[in-house]
This record gives sequence, structure tokens and C-alpha cells, in this order.
Amino acid sequence: MQNAAERDQPDASEGDDRAVARGFRRSLAVIAVLAAIFGSVLFFRARPSPTPGSDSPVAPPAPSQAEREGPAAGVPFRDVAREVGVDFVHESGARGAKLLPECLGGGVAIVDLDGDAQPDLVFTQGQPLEPAADDVAAGRGGVRIYRNTTKPGAALSFERVADDERMLSEVYAMGLAAGDVDGDGRPDLLVACVGQDALLLNRTERGGAIAFERAPLPAENAWGTSAGFLDVDEDGDLDAVVANYVVWSPEIDRTVNFTLDGVGRAYGPPSGFEGASLALLVNDGRGEFRDATAESGVVVRNPVTGAPAAKALGLVFVDADRDERTDILVANDTTPKFLLRNEGAAADGAPRFRDIGVASGFAYDRDGSATGAMGIDAAWPANDARLAIAIGNFANEPSSLYFAGASGGARDGVPAFADEALGQGFGAPTRRMLSFGLVLADFDLDGDEDIVQANGHLEPDIARVQPSQTYRQRAQFFVNNGAAAAPMFIEAVRGSTIDLEKEAVGRGLAAGDLDGDGDDDLVLVDLGGSARVLLNEQRTGRRAIAVGLEDPAHFGAEIEVEAVIGGRTVTQRRVLSPTRSYLSQCEPVARFGLGDASEATRVVVRLPDGSTREWRGLAAGKSHTLRVRE
Repeated sequence: MQNAAERDQPDASEGDDRAVARGFRRSLAVIAVLAAIFGSVLFFRARPSPTPGSDSPVAPPAPSQAEREGPAAGVPFRDVAREVGVDFVHESGARGAKLLPECLGGGVAIVDLDGDAQPDLVFTQGQPLEPAADDVAAGRGGVRIYRNTTKPGAALSFERVADDERMLSEVYAMGLAAGDVDGDGRPDLLVACVGQDALLLNRTERGGAIAFERAPLPAENAWGTSAGFLDVDEDGDLDAVVANYVVWSPEIDRTVNFTLDGVGRAYGPPSGFEGASLALLVNDGRGEFRDATAESGVVVRNPVTGAPAAKALGLVFVDADRDERTDILVANDTTPKFLLRNEGAAADGAPRFRDIGVASGFAYDRDGSATGAMGIDAAWPANDARLAIAIGNFANEPSSLYFAGASGGARDGVPAFADEALGQGFGAPTRRMLSFGLVLADFDLDGDEDIVQANGHLEPDIARVQPSQTYRQRAQFFVNNGAAAAPMFIEAVRGSTIDLEKEAVGRGLAAGDLDGDGDDDLVLVDLGGSARVLLNEQRTGRRAIAVGLEDPAHFGAEIEVEAVIGGRTVTQRRVLSPTRSYLSQCEPVARFGLGDASEATRVVVRLPDGSTREWRGLAAGKSHTLRVRE
């Protein structure tokens, strides 16, 4: 068990990382008072305390009709999980031992597995980490698959795939990636696990039952969280990136003996565990992978100790430095975030990356501290050249919204990012929340991207030591009122997003058009609870266009759509990266709200190699799959 003095020490992987330590030390004065009052050890994660007088949440007044329909009105979402046949219940494996993986939850992928142009759902499932002999959940981890069985003209419906739990029953699964790794036109799955990760090759025949074959991956013994596919060596096939969290075992967890109030164990922060490294697996084109981690530059080490510095939970792929190569952005929990700059293939063809997180301003928050970063997404919400990176952070840390410099470019290969969350309306409303899944999408189809984040604490009893905190928390919706507005984002008035606001222990979150009506719906994973299928029920009459690419090796491509909206020419941009949010995969298409426009006057696809393709006059109200390979 640790005392207050021990809590002030950085963990082994951080050495004397002053930037990280400052964030913890600022909290010690306030938290030490609480520790003395309770006669206990410090609370398991040293964070800034709520402001005086803010411990008792005050319910906001009911919104007026004008507020529900005004500029801060969110999109209404309705949870239809049960009625459409999605009965997934997440198993955390929690049995009282308070082992760290139990509190971090699972993810979901929205992906068409059977080629019928209807997105299916894949959930990751946990299980008891130290099961009793009679525990019915033991040996039932892995994935759960729900096939979209909607008939033309009928209501949305899903059907559980028979025997899906037998595919990976022995694993504790957390995150997953979806993409065609063997070139047969069917999306395969990489499942990130506590321990050995798993690869499932899609063997579904058109019109037949969904079927997968397990394939080998390079041996490892890490704790995988998020994962994604990307062509890192530019050879035309999808390679894999896996985010790993910390060096963990039940024995280590018990040695790092955290407590909430001096009685019993609590879920400890990653500061008590050694850091890990990302894994980069290169594909030979047939779905067989070799481990290229060591030579690729994705292993970021503490400059003092030399130990791996990643405590990674979220990934997104985007060309952050505008050099026509797709970079890897990593959300780390309590250690500096990474911006792994893609420096192109070496002479031997091996991929090369270099971390420029600190130099770019992305690694730390506006106060120079590392945050408890969880979910991540990348977008251009201002519809200009400025790339934005949104990050969901730990409780008492505002979510982050990093914007690139005004030109959107980079100096000497290094972009300049600044966290503008507070000034853009995304900071203060998120401060109390503990945020995980986070997605930017144009949910109201008005031509700019809104933000949704899923929230929920780690500790069921958190309110005993922090009355301002709750275990179950509502998700938040932020309306984008345009770059000219000040602030750009406004939190939706309470009551306007309906079932999205129902409290949950929110973890994985993914967006995609489940019911084929042209707007993005949501799937939210509730830690230890029932998943939510949240249909977007906006009735604005606005139009949209969806653009996908025939070749999945072009993940990381950017798609620009130009349209005349409200008499004004608007250019929007999206990155085609299903790897977003937290432990999850969004539908692998780029969806654009077109307002009153009947067509996209111009569509430009910028491939990861810098080449472009252009189309004109694509009709609104449709999903277009474009062929970009010569």
C-alpha cells in the first residue's frame, strides 16, 4: 500500500520527467488534506480537486422549447438495441479483486462483414481474469458478432452470429481493427487482448453464414488496447498497429496496492506500472505478419531511463504534418502523447517513424502536463486548413482540442499544435467528466462536424471521496456552430439528445449509418452493462453524401467534398480512418452533411502517397464507393 510521499514519485518509465510530475504535484496539496481527513492513503489518481463549493451537482432547469430547437439543440438519439436484436452485455470480469483491466471496458466495430452493403456489429468481450471453478463467464471472452439482417423497406434488425464466442473464447478482448489484410475483398479482424492478440481472417461467402478462421500473429505477451490497419510501408496492403497499455499481470497489480479511502483495494493509475510500446506488424500481402516494431521507430523511450514510455489507449491515423504521408497519433494515459511522424520507407523498405509529440505541442496540455488521455479523433471542424485533434481525458482534466497552426502546415517538418478546448467551448463542460470514446461527425448534416464523447468513471464508489463525481455518467454532445462562432462548440442543452444522455459507464464508441437513412448513428459500450444502439433521429430535411474507397489499403486517404450550401460554397475534408475513438472502429466511409445541396459539385480524393483523383457532380442522398486504383 502506498503513502502520500510514495505517490509523489514518478513511475519507473517516467524517470524525472518534470513535465509529467508537475501535473501530479499541483494536486498534492489539496489531496493531502483529504488524506488527512480520511486518515487514509491518497486517492488512487492524483488529479486537481473540484473547485470549492462545486461538490454538489445542481440539476439544470428543464430546457424551454426555444432552447430545445435553438443553436445549442443537440441531435435526438433513440436507443433501439433490444428492439433490433442487439442484446450484448459487456463482461468486465470484475469479481472483487480490483484488477486494472476490469475497469477499462471494451470496444465495437461497425463494419460490413458479409458484403451486403449493410454494416454489421462486432463487440469485444472480457471474462474473469482469475475465475472460480464455477464461474459461468470463464472461457467466454473474445468477440460477439451481430449480423445486419434488415430487409428492403423493413425496420432495422440484427441477428447474433451462432458460435461467435467460440472463435476466441480464451482471451480477454479489449480493442479491435477491421480491414482486408489478405486481399480477398472481405474485412478481417485483429483483436487486441490482455496477453496475445488474435487475427481472424474473414471466410464469409456471399449469402452464407459469417465465418472466420484464426490465423497466427507474432508472439507477444502485452496488454493490447486500441488497434488499427494502415499501409505503413506503401506496398499496397494493410499493416497493423497495436496500442499497448502497461506491463501488467495479476501479481504486479497486487504489488501496486492502491486504495480509495484506506479500506480495501482500488483500481490504480498507470503511474504504478511500467510503460509499454506500440507494436507494428508488417503484412506480406497474404495476411501473414512479421514484427517490425524494433526497427520502425514506434518504440518511444523515456530519455532518462530508456524504458518504453507508451501507456497507450487511443489511436488515429492522419497526415498531421502535411507531407503526404500518414502519421500515427497516440493517446497515452498520464504520459506524453505521441505524434509518430511517418518518415517514409528506409532503403530496405522498412517503415520509419519518429516521435515529434513534444516538438509539435501535442504531447502536453496547455499547462505543460501530460493528461490521462483515453479517446482520440482527428478532423477539420472549422472547414479550413487547420487539422484538429480531440482527446478525451480523465476526470478533473478538461478534454483537449488541439488545432494546427493557422496555415495548417508545418515548419521544418513539425506542425504547431495548440490546445484550444477552453476557448472553443469544449473545455469547461468536460472538466468533471471521465471521458473515453470520442467521435467527430456531422450528426446534424449542416456541413460541419460535431463532437460526441462517452463518459464514465473507474471506481463505483468514487462519490465517497469526491462527491462531485459519479460512476455512471451521461454522454455529451457538442454542437458545431461554425468557425465564425465564438465559441465554435456549444454543449447541447440537456434533454435534446434523449437516450444519449442516459447515464452509463461509457467506454467504446463508434459512428456509422446503421439504418441507411444517410446520417451517422452511434453504438456505445457500457462497462459491465448493455450496449446501446443509438439511432440518429434528426428530421432537418438536410441531405448528405457518403464516400468510400474500393481499396482498403487507402486507409489514411483524405476526401474533400465541395458543395453549395445555403448559397455559399463550402469545402469539407475527412480522413478515411476507421481507427478512431477508444478501442473501436467507425464505419469505413467518409460522410458529409450537405444541408440543402442536391449534389457535391466536386470530390477530391488525396491518397496517402500524395496522388489525387477527382469526381464532379456526385448526387446527394447516396453512398458512393470510388475506385481509385489505376
